[in-house]
Amino acid sequence: MKSITPREFRNAFVTVLKSEHASFRTAVGFEAKSYTYFMRSSIFPKVAKQLGLLTWNKEYFGLGVMFYEERGTDRSGNYANYAKWVSVALEHENKPFKSHEDINKLQMFNVPLKVLITYAADGEESEALLKKYEGIIKDSDLFGDVAASRQQLVIFGTPRTVRDWRFYVYENDGFVLMLPM
Repeated sequence: MKSITPREFRNAFVTVLKSEHASFRTAVGFEAKSYTYFMRSSIFPKVAKQLGLLTWNKEYFGLGVMFYEERGTDRSGNYANYAKWVSVALEHENKPFKSHEDINKLQMFNVPLKVLITYAADGEESEALLKKYEGIIKDSDLFGDVAASRQQLVIFGTPRTVRDWRFYVYENDGFVLMLPM
């Protein structure tokens, strides 16, 4: 079973975006649905591969995307339609005003890393969203171990240009900006 840290995810995400710069720049101009498809079918599988994982890039029990190490098998040894163990639960939301629903959904999954990617301007908009996310996470942290056992990573892209990415990891007192690589 493979656990991925927020830092490892961030590094893989940045590496893939750098290597896919040209196609990513083109995809940014797509309508939201096509851009989401591009992220799901092109970027996320490459991030998973960078992390030594596989990607399930279609809905998985309500999750947008998840990364896993190995598929389950049935009694006869054939691959089943589930992962044995989910390493990363990921939600990608183009509309930041709906992203609190996604952070809430992520809380329902017992996985080592939960990632939310959305788009919000640096400053007040991002800060307000992070405060909302913190409240949701604190309310769901029944055992007081989210910061250590089920880590949370929020990635904000800059609206429209998606040029700048900001990475926030949840610690006991709330979200903290990760320093650049």
